[in-house]
Amino acid sequence: MKIKQTTFLAAIGMLMLSACGGSGNNNSLAEGASGDMDSYVNSDVNAIQQTLPQIMVIPADQTLKNFGALKETTIDGKQFIVRDYKKYLLADDRFPRLASFIQDAFNKQNYPLADFEQTLKQLDTQAATDMADGLKQDAKTQLLQTAQPDIILELNYYKSSSLTSHDYKNKNVSYTLTALDAYTNKSIATVTTSNIKGESTTEIIQNDLSDKLPGLMNDIQKYFSDILTRGREVTVRIVVDEESNVSLQDQSIEGDTYSDWVMDFIKAKAVKGACKMQRNTNNELYFVNVRIPLVQEDGTQYGVYDFTRDLQKNLRKNLGLQSTNNSQGLGEVVLTVKGI
Repeated sequence: MKIKQTTFLAAIGMLMLSACGGSGNNNSLAEGASGDMDSYVNSDVNAIQQTLPQIMVIPADQTLKNFGALKETTIDGKQFIVRDYKKYLLADDRFPRLASFIQDAFNKQNYPLADFEQTLKQLDTQAATDMADGLKQDAKTQLLQTAQPDIILELNYYKSSSLTSHDYKNKNVSYTLTALDAYTNKSIATVTTSNIKGESTTEIIQNDLSDKLPGLMNDIQKYFSDILTRGREVTVRIVVDEESNVSLQDQSIEGDTYSDWVMDFIKAKAVKGACKMQRNTNNELYFVNVRIPLVQEDGTQYGVYDFTRDLQKNLRKNLGLQSTNNSQGLGEVVLTVKGI
């Protein structure tokens, strides 16, 4: 990643400071924006303010299943999971309070947040457009595509009441809060406690989380610091449309085959050329472990969409290849080559 050493060291320092509580200053993401707007616009970009991981708290699949909001279905011989988040929210009045408690703790450390319920409302307004465009995505994919968090916190909990008549109010509560990379679904860290006794399920979990969230934040900061250093991990897939007469093994106008040109482009864009090619055929190129930078030299964000746009633009400009962006998951790049 081509980040000036001083900017990068300052960024990492600020990340670690934030993880340990820092100096106690309540720095916002818009720090410095008040007052003289010209001065703010023309000042250097603060890389850390641009690259703090965005957090989103969502219910885990097991919790959805416990509340009858998850089922499995078979379509064309393949198993799919159907998540009904709206049904879940109507059935479980504890989750909004628990999510709010977790979000508040992260907000106090200046993490940007994506709200689960508000994102679901946004999806309502997008449903008609998606249907018109013929897009079919499962609920979780739609949720993540809309909110685009960096880190997902999946909450799973369950309770059982005491069976003795004189102690019927006491409950045994167990919960797990798992931090996942929203782009790769890799587990980052987990907080879990079993069989905590008390009367209020919500208060039991909140009290236990109060002691454990700082450690979880520290693990998230370490993980995200590594992403800042080594880049975000994504997959890249180039496929040829069935009606196209282009072969990826054809020689391009630049002399290389299309597949070799794409490989060189990805290596040039990836942090230290990090990528692994898994398939190279006439109709498909597939790369895994592609590490793309999170920030550019001036400190502004660089994301998967930016990388996809650059690749698509250069395919058209340098090779004369027309393509469409068919990416769905946050951590995937899928371009379909239509032809010359």
